[in-house]
Amino acid sequence: MDLLSFFKFYSVINAIALSKRINMNETLLSQYVKGKKEPSEKQIQRILTGVKDLGKELMQLEIA
Repeated sequence: MDLLSFFKFYSVINAIALSKRINMNETLLSQYVKGKKEPSEKQIQRILTGVKDLGKELMQLEIA
């Protein structure tokens, strides 16, 4: 799955909020999400790590 497909399928993930979590320029991530720019492998890994870290946090979440 490429980055564009990922963000279309998981539209619940807010790119602006994710960009802040991974300390990436909001406009740059938005361009990746919209397919206007092609991210490098390093950038893809940075985004993927941020998404996986968020997933880990959500897995540990307990609401009382």
